Amino acid sequence: MLNHLPQEEFTLRELEIIRLIQLGFTSQEIAQQLHISAFTTKKHRENIAKKIGSHGKKEFRRFIRNFKI
Repeated sequence: MLNHLPQEEFTLRELEIIRLIQLGFTSQEIAQQLHISAFTTKKHRENIAKKIGSHGKKEFRRFIRNFKI
């Protein structure tokens, strides 16, 4: 898993979602906040996980916690 991927590797929407996850928002709350569907939120989370090489929730959470925006 990549711990220090540059911000440029993510879309603006992915960076928004990372920030909201860091603030403790659930996927449903993120969807409501950004006026997108829960499915779209899930897809963005999947894309983030692929970019960082995460193979599980624990790795994903660790990356999100340590990522600086």
